[in-house]
Amino acid sequence: MEGYNRIKELYLKSTNKDKFLSVIVKHLMKQPNMSELYLNEEKNLDDLVSYINKKAKEQAVNGVAIIQDDEVYSWAILYFTSSNERLGIVKHNSVKQQEEQKVDNNQLRLEI
Repeated sequence: MEGYNRIKELYLKSTNKDKFLSVIVKHLMKQPNMSELYLNEEKNLDDLVSYINKKAKEQAVNGVAIIQDDEVYSWAILYFTSSNERLGIVKHNSVKQQEEQKVDNNQLRLEI
């Protein structure tokens, strides 16, 4: 699958249909040479929105921030061009992954 198609599909499947996300996705789809980066399974639109919100809150004064479109676009590009670790994005294990970890830990205790 081409990365631009993945971004489009992520948006179409997203429950977040805010106008701002639509504008950001359209901007991302216009960026040259980004297709491969959009294929990174580590990246998704929910985390993108969280990252942008976090960056905006960092600039807020008394709970208010005015952010230029170009800056938001640059954060979106940075999100896709940087690792989650570099951006400080921590992924929490899903319930299924937590259950699998418990099974692995129990198995390890039995083996010891």
